[in-house]
Amino acid sequence: MSSLTHALLVVLCLGRTMAYIEKILENDSVCSMNFFSTNLNLSGREDQSAMVVKDNQYFQKWSGKHEFNCKFTVTSSLGLGVFAVIQHLSFRRNAQGQCIDYIQFRHADKTISVLDLNIKFKPASDSWSEKICGKLNAFEANVDNESYQGSDGNDDKEIKNSFIDHKGMIEVKIFLGNKTLESSEELKFEIVFTAFQECKYDNGHWKSCGRKTCIFKDFFNDGKLNCPYKSCKDENGCRQDISVLNSNYMSTTTLGTKVVAATVACLVTMILVFIAFLWIFRHCGPAFCCMGNPNSHPHSSEMQPVPRLDTMGVVATAPPDFMVASGTEVRTADKDLPPSYESLFPSK
Repeated sequence: MSSLTHALLVVLCLGRTMAYIEKILENDSVCSMNFFSTNLNLSGREDQSAMVVKDNQYFQKWSGKHEFNCKFTVTSSLGLGVFAVIQHLSFRRNAQGQCIDYIQFRHADKTISVLDLNIKFKPASDSWSEKICGKLNAFEANVDNESYQGSDGNDDKEIKNSFIDHKGMIEVKIFLGNKTLESSEELKFEIVFTAFQECKYDNGHWKSCGRKTCIFKDFFNDGKLNCPYKSCKDENGCRQDISVLNSNYMSTTTLGTKVVAATVACLVTMILVFIAFLWIFRHCGPAFCCMGNPNSHPHSSEMQPVPRLDTMGVVATAPPDFMVASGTEVRTADKDLPPSYESLFPSK
């Protein structure tokens, strides 16, 4: 019984740690009829303020007999804004680079929700964003330098695979063309929606992630990119730099490549310096290490000749002067000794 209780607690803790509402396209009635838009709501609670919408191999056998046009709206409560960041995407292009399948976002209008369906007061006034297609990974995302008009630093530039609505209402369109899926092609996507609040600094359970916006602190370093900024602060700056030109991805030098290149250059420099030092030491000898200021070491200005081995032997065997003098003194002392007892008193 205790083991079962422990297992349940582990499951509950893991579920709370993940803190994501998960919606599977084919299982959770994400897509709606043409005249209505399904509403997916983010509650004001911190641990329910993010949602994952993705497919589960729904398109792997796409016949292409008809077009697939899915629309839904993501809203937040308590006046929070919403970030949308595409995590993974594999949608097709034609030979001219135009999107066959794509995702678009736009700001949603005020609606009335009835049984999770949004009834709009008026037709949408905002136009759809640019079509997003091709192969994409949020951790290798991009900055559209042409369309970005902000004046903030580079770290706060919005990545192209994202969308921001400060009123907390984002409408999403997922479109698949009526073209049969080839064996070498793949259709998949995953979008993360995150409620945010405006802030200047970390605020309790809410943590800053760029451009005066905060998200729930548990969404940091969880393997999903929640904030749509190039700095990638919620994932420890993991983003690589990839620029975009006319919606065609052009890879530039990545952050990882720069780090590796700097490391290799440093190692090569250290090895060359070490080899140069060995060469100088080998050809110049210990004198190179002992060179110093001649004024401070007057005796080192001239090198003393190295004695030959035979000379060293002669010098080593010759007695020192003080020893010779000592022997002379001993012999002199022997001459001054008094006569012996036997000489003074011979035996009778």
